[in-house]
Amino acid sequence: MLDSIYALSPEALTARGIKLLLMDLDNTLVPYGIDKASPALLNWTDSMKKAGIELFVLSNNSGPRPAKLANQLSVGFIGRARKPFTKKLLSVLVDKNTAPESTAIIGDQIYTDILCGRRCGVFSIAVRPISLRNPLLLLRYGLEYPFRRLGRKI
Repeated sequence: MLDSIYALSPEALTARGIKLLLMDLDNTLVPYGIDKASPALLNWTDSMKKAGIELFVLSNNSGPRPAKLANQLSVGFIGRARKPFTKKLLSVLVDKNTAPESTAIIGDQIYTDILCGRRCGVFSIAVRPISLRNPLLLLRYGLEYPFRRLGRKI
């Protein structure tokens, strides 16, 4: 459990042997509806790349935003990932020739991002959502609250 992606350092990942970081898009990297990477996000991704960590956007979003943001960050992506189903995540591991033990996923939703990662055996990192303006998402995050309380900080 982390407050945001910015609390995750490259050193924390490399200490665990992580070589590939799968990243959720909406409410993890950027708020819903935003299609431009902030300078802070660009700096964070650059620091990860400089440390030798490959980044990849794994999003359930079905629109053009995953491609647009991934291009700005110069990383690969898959949209319509259908998390918590594991097919797309496992295909990334095969394509990247990366073992689950050297992969991590970071996301804001326990029932999609974290569950998908756990089902595939990858190190799963939950972050607080960037924005809770949508009432339906607020309800969903409320249902996740007990699981968030059980999470450990890394």
